[in-house]
Amino acid sequence: MERIKLTLTFAIMISLIGGVLYWISTKAEKDKSDRMSQVAESYKYSKGIIVKISSYKGHSIKVKYRIRDMNYEYTGGWDYNPKNIGVGDSISFKYATTNPSLIITEVEDGF
Repeated sequence: MERIKLTLTFAIMISLIGGVLYWISTKAEKDKSDRMSQVAESYKYSKGIIVKISSYKGHSIKVKYRIRDMNYEYTGGWDYNPKNIGVGDSISFKYATTNPSLIITEVEDGF
């Protein structure tokens, strides 16, 4: 009986963890899709400065930029880096004219 309880508890925990990971993954994909769609509707190009870039356990990038006298910071992923850009380098991006906090950097597939 004790073994059945333990097995059932373990199965429930694995299911919950799997469900949470699935939810996080689908939410991240939906957020990326929404960002890409909004930028594609109406965009302009600009440049920012890379303040952090990482390729450990995934690819992440942090960019600071200024649009219409407002400072912004973007943190997201990157897919490729053909110019081997790093921290302190300038990076091009497209931003949504309706919401400049939404950008697609030159190191993302959607650029």
